[in-house]
Formats: sequence, structure tokens, C-alpha cells
Amino acid sequence: MKIGRKRKGKAAIPTASMSDIAFLLIIFFMATTKFDVKEGIKIVLPQATKEQEESKTVNLTEKEMTRMQILPDGTVVINKEAPRRYDNSALDALIKAKLKENSQMIFKVITDRDAKYEYMIAVVDRLKAMKVEKISLSTN
Repeated sequence: MKIGRKRKGKAAIPTASMSDIAFLLIIFFMATTKFDVKEGIKIVLPQATKEQEESKTVNLTEKEMTRMQILPDGTVVINKEAPRRYDNSALDALIKAKLKENSQMIFKVITDRDAKYEYMIAVVDRLKAMKVEKISLSTN
């Protein structure tokens, strides 16, 4: 007599509640994720005086303003001198000399659009370390 074997059913994973689990995971991660907020550079700007508000244009000479242009390769042009790289000590000495010449010196930092952000940050950090209060930032 021949005994028949029972056929085993194929194993299957129930997928009916898979979409419910996926939506619960999405909601969980959306509710618990912290988003990174970029703060930028913290600079405290002084309030404008009435005289400054009335006169919209100001003409400054090299004795009143130092122009620091940052080029894309990281070199810095001070006023109309030849571009060169400055290390921290050389930049500090230059800033100190300009402040000795005029204690109310305005430093205008002009950054080329193709320059790395870190070049501008390095110059502004040196200015802040030397306690310079009058800094103007712009892009070229």
C-alpha cells in the first residue's frame, strides 16, 4: 500500500499590515527628528545715528577705511597692494598698524563669489580677535 505524502504549503509573509507599519514609521521619524538650523555669523550692529540716517552717502579715504578683498584662491588684497596670503600673525600685525594709524578705522571685507567661505571667516575672525568694531561685509 502506498502512503501519500502531505504537500506542505509554501511559506508566505502576510503583507496586509505592511503599509500600516510603514506609515507609523514615517510618522515616528517625522515627529522625533531634529533639523539642523544654520545660525551664520553673530555680529552685533550698532544703531544708526540721526546724522547717518540723514546722509545716505559717505565718501571715505584710505585713512578712514581699509579695503580687504578676498580672491578665489584665498589671497587677500589690502587697499590697492599686490595680492598675497596672510597668516594669522601677519594679518594681526597689519590690523594693529591700521588701528594705530586710525582708532576708528573701518575695515571693508569684500569676498569674491568664487572664494571659499572659510577664507572670509578667517579674516573676520582675525578682525574680531583684534576687537575691531567697524566691519563692513560684501560680496563681489
